[in-house]
Amino acid sequence: MLRLVEGAQVGLEHAFEQQATIGRTEENDIVLVEPGLSRRHLRIYDSHGAYVLEDLGSANGTRLNGERIVDPEVLREGDHITVGQSTFRFSLITPPVGDPTQQVRFTGSQLRRLDVSSVRKAGAPRGWWRGPRARWVLLALGLIALGLGGRALLRRGGVLQGSDLSDVPVTYSDDEAFFRSVFGHGETDRAHRSRLIVHFRHLAGRVTLEYGAWGVDRPGELVIELNGQRVGEVPLTLTRWTYGLKLVLPAALLKRGETNVLVFRNTRAPAGDEAWELCFLQLRQEVLPPPDPAQARRLFELGRQAWNERDIEPSNMSTALTRFRRARDLLESLPDRPAIYLEALDYIDKVDRALTVRFQEGLFSAQRAMRVQGDRAAARAMIAHTLRHFAKDDYRHRELTRLLDALGEE
Repeated sequence: MLRLVEGAQVGLEHAFEQQATIGRTEENDIVLVEPGLSRRHLRIYDSHGAYVLEDLGSANGTRLNGERIVDPEVLREGDHITVGQSTFRFSLITPPVGDPTQQVRFTGSQLRRLDVSSVRKAGAPRGWWRGPRARWVLLALGLIALGLGGRALLRRGGVLQGSDLSDVPVTYSDDEAFFRSVFGHGETDRAHRSRLIVHFRHLAGRVTLEYGAWGVDRPGELVIELNGQRVGEVPLTLTRWTYGLKLVLPAALLKRGETNVLVFRNTRAPAGDEAWELCFLQLRQEVLPPPDPAQARRLFELGRQAWNERDIEPSNMSTALTRFRRARDLLESLPDRPAIYLEALDYIDKVDRALTVRFQEGLFSAQRAMRVQGDRAAARAMIAHTLRHFAKDDYRHRELTRLLDALGEE
C-alpha cells in the first residue's frame, strides 16, 4: 500500500498487488499534477515476492528515503518515496512473519509462546504444535527471521543493558564472531549510545570500509571519522537495514603499521535517545599491484562483456565486479589516471548495487515461500539461485550460505 504523507493530497491511499505507477497523466494508477513530475514517473512492482521501486526515466528523479535512486531498489516496510513535492509511505498490508526490516529474535520461551498462540488463533487442537511438521515450520520461521533480520545473532549473548561503552574501543577482527556482531544503540545492542570506536592496524594498500546500517533518519546523524578527521557519513536508512555500504578510507590519513582509530559518531546523542545500529562491519585491506594500463584495459573489456551477459549466467555479475575492480587496481597508482579508471569506478558502483538488489530479492522471496506456504524446498531453491550471483569472498555469499545451511537442518 502507498499512503501520501506529504503533499497536496495528504491521506491519499492506494492498495495494489502486482504493480502501481505514479505520474501526471491518466494512464497511471496514481495521478499527481504538480511541478517536477513526468508523464510516467515511477512504478512499483512485485518481483519474485519482493516489491521493487523503479524510476521510469523521469526528468527530476525519484528519491527513496531522501536519496535519489539510480537502479531499481527493493522496498521495505515504512520506506518513504518522494516525487516532486509529494512523499508516499510504503507499507505491506499484511506484515510478513519475521519481516527482514525488523530485529527479530526468538528465545526458547518466546518460541513456546509463539507455538501456543499460533495454535489458539488457528483454532487447532492444543497438541497440534507437538507434531514434527508444525514444530519444523515454527523453527524454520524463526531461522528465516534470524537470517533475514539483519544481525539477529546477538552480540555477547544478548542485548546489552545498562552500561554505556561509547568510550571503550573495540579491536577489529576478520573472524566470524566480529563479522556477526551488531554495534550501536538499538534492539540488539544498546551499549554504544553516542559512538562506536574501532581500533585497527593498517598493513598496506587501500582500505575499504564495508558495513550495513539501520536507524539513520536525518542527514549527518551518523558521521564517520578516521584518526580524528571526518571522512564521511552514513546515508539515510530510516527503519530498514541497508547493506553493502562502502567508503574508501583516505590514504593520507592512514598510519601504516600503527593503530588507527575509526569512529562512527552519532551527532544527535546523547541529547536524544537515538536508535542506530551497524552490522557486517569489515575493513578490506588490499595491496595495489604495479600499474599496467594495457592489462587494465583488457580486464575492463572482459568485465563489460560479463556484465552485458549477466542474464545468461548469474555468476557473470560477480565475474564482472571482480574484473572491474582488478582493472581499477591496475590504474590506481598512476599519477595521471586515464578515463577508463573513472569508467571502472562507475561500473563497480552499478554492478555492486545490482548485486545488492539480487541479494535482497532472494531474501524476500525465501521469506515469502516460508510465510505463505511453509515450503522449505522452495525457500532453499530461491536462496540457492541467489547464491549463484556471488563470489565466495563476498559477505552476501557468506550470509546466503548460512541461511541455506539453516534451512537444510531437520
